Amino acid sequence: MRWITYLGIVMLVMLMGAPTVFAIHEEDQGPEKFGRYEFKEQDIKAATDACEAGGKPGPEFVPTVRDDEPNLALLKDATAEASSQIAGWCPRRHCTEYLNDGFYNNCRSWIIGAIPGWAQIDMGDVANVNRIIFGSDHSQGFVDRTTVDFDILVATTKADPNSDANTWTKVYTHKGDPISETTEFTFKDVEARWLRLHIRANAGARVDELEIYGGRDPMAVEPSGKLSLTWGQLKEE
Repeated sequence: MRWITYLGIVMLVMLMGAPTVFAIHEEDQGPEKFGRYEFKEQDIKAATDACEAGGKPGPEFVPTVRDDEPNLALLKDATAEASSQIAGWCPRRHCTEYLNDGFYNNCRSWIIGAIPGWAQIDMGDVANVNRIIFGSDHSQGFVDRTTVDFDILVATTKADPNSDANTWTKVYTHKGDPISETTEFTFKDVEARWLRLHIRANAGARVDELEIYGGRDPMAVEPSGKLSLTWGQLKEE
């Protein structure tokens, strides 16, 4: 009996450790409003109809609220900008506006053109921020086009095209493992209207959605330690 139990544990560990190439999470749609915050419309039928998925997972809902915090990138008036986007695909895939359209996965992603370069969200007003969440492809249907070398920058008065301008404050730097899964990055509380992901390496890097959070009330400052978590770890919490 003991060896049967041991064999069962070994098989379970092997199954748990197997890579998942094709996964659909099927998150439910979040609330359209959260207190005084109103979010963008998430029309998944329209997004799916317009999607050229190439046999991979189509659009999935991005949370409007996570852990009782509003997703500031999905506020009704929030807008996305980028230094460039890959040519020849938009609107079928990889448009700048897909950075905060409320849907995960490859066909609703942005892909950078020339590097170094950047993608940013204008939240429409100054708010407290202390974490962002993004990945290359939430479903992991595609595991290429990752980012490995980037900064997170914030600004309150001007979104200068030059990431080295003194209007920008660097709050996080990443040089290391490629970011493939949907991953959380936290940093010290800071005020921001614009949040920028400045990418130094990997031409053709993909971001399928850029989420921004800042505490249960974004204008309330609550200290936070620096940390990164993958989507699998977030789902376990």
